[in-house]
This record gives sequence, C-alpha cells and structure tokens, in this order.
Amino acid sequence: MRKEVLGLLSIVLLYSCQEVKKEVQNEPVETEPVTEEISVDYNTLGMETNAIPKGLQIGDVAPVVSMTTSDNKTVTLKDFYEKQPIVVIFYRGYWCPICNQYLSEFAEKAKSIEDAGAKIIAISSESYENSTKTIANNKIDFTVISDLDGSIMKAFDVKFEVTKEYQDMIQEKLNASISETNANKEGVLPVPATFIIDKSGKIVYKQFDPNYKNRATIEDILAHLPK
Repeated sequence: MRKEVLGLLSIVLLYSCQEVKKEVQNEPVETEPVTEEISVDYNTLGMETNAIPKGLQIGDVAPVVSMTTSDNKTVTLKDFYEKQPIVVIFYRGYWCPICNQYLSEFAEKAKSIEDAGAKIIAISSESYENSTKTIANNKIDFTVISDLDGSIMKAFDVKFEVTKEYQDMIQEKLNASISETNANKEGVLPVPATFIIDKSGKIVYKQFDPNYKNRATIEDILAHLPK
C-alpha cells in the first residue's frame, strides 16, 4: 500500500513539473528595453560640457524670436513661416571648411527647396561683415541672418560655449578667431542643425548632431517639407 501511494505521488509530482515547465516556456520573457547610446566626444568637438544643447524637438512650437537683417530691419520668425514653411539652417562661420563645403553644395540645389514652396534661412553667430564672406564664397542666394546677441541660437537650444583649446586650435590651423568673428565677440557656436517649421509654427523636421560633419541632405529636407 505504501509503495502504491509513493508511486501515485511520484506521478502527480512529475505531471506538475511538466505543466510548470510548459508554462515557463510559453510565458513571454520580460527584458529591459535596449537603448542605443551614441558616444559623443564633446571635448574633441570643442564643446564645454557645462550646458550641452539638445535642440528643439519635432512637435515643438517655434520660438518667438526677433532677427535683425543685414539692412538693419527687424523681423520675427513668425513673419517668415506665416507665409510659407521655412527651413532653418545653423552654420558655424566663414572660417569653417566643412560649413563652406556644405553651404556651397546646398546653394547649388537650394532652388529645389524653394520650388517646393519653402523659404531657406541660414543663421550663424558670425557678424554680418563676416557673413558676407560666407555668402560670396558659397554663392548663396537665400536669406542669411547674423545672430547678433546669441538669442536665436539659445531659443533653438543649439548654442554652446567653445573650449579654449578648440579656439586655440582654430586660431592656429585656420588663422581665425571664433570670438572675434562672432557678432557678440563671445566664444560660442551653434550646433549645425536644421529645422523645418510649417505655417502653423510647428517643427516638423529636425536634424541635430554635435558632430559638425553630419548635416541634413537636400533629399531629407525635400522629403519632410509640408505638402
């Protein structure tokens, strides 16, 4: 009798173990979401790490900013996007070889963006005196704005302080002073970002990369222009 009871218990336990095993096998495995982090060497890029900019996000409303044009007229960002979508491009300065290469190639194809109904506005921290060099060097035929006090860069969250080491390097290799080139005479620069703003004032596209070698392509911009 005892053997029969033990045998019955063994069968029950075996069956239970098999059922538990099935449940475990069929139960979905919960894992922590994998987040791919892009490592950025801010020091190599000349960025002080006390306040790293992130850029405005898609869906954000464009900031309320005023701009002074080269002929000393005051306009607002809204004055532009109320009439048509705008493509806002930030660049570093006439002294930057990467900026010149990009702007030169961009200027050659800019008409395709304008033909699609959008206006292009390029913004930098350099003074208007220096932006004329950028315009001439790259045969630019779209609006260029000098951010005289850095307020536009700050509003778009693209502004950063440049390390002394990087400023010295630019001085040595390119014979240019970032601070002296800038309208406000400060050692600051924008992340060379691109934003598309629709006629309601909403940001519908963003390209933002602290690595100044990475820029928005004409194709990407055209693909994201509001219809």
